[in-house]
Amino acid sequence: MPLAHDVAVELRKLADSLDKNPEAEIRRPNVNFSHTYGINPKERFLALAPLLPRPLKKGDRYTDVLKLTYETTAICILAYIDKSLTCELVEAAKPAVYRCVPILSLDEEATLEDVL
Repeated sequence: MPLAHDVAVELRKLADSLDKNPEAEIRRPNVNFSHTYGINPKERFLALAPLLPRPLKKGDRYTDVLKLTYETTAICILAYIDKSLTCELVEAAKPAVYRCVPILSLDEEATLEDVL
């Protein structure tokens, strides 16, 4: 597992390379720090959080993931971890129930195959 210093060295190399042509337009990169598996993911996530640039946004857009985001027009940095590794499950998610208006006739419906 690399140390923070090792990652910083590699990011500086990238920054130096980008600075060789500072006017080149590039897509905004995403830098992801995933803590969904491995040894001590919770401890590693908690060690990384204070090292991230500020301001940070905390979010859990996906119900099973806790996410920290630093976002500018130039870069998006995400650190995320499964909630099961940091939180206590209080109530299990309930499956969605849909009521749909039929969009096909009964004859058309009969010709379809279920793929699920």
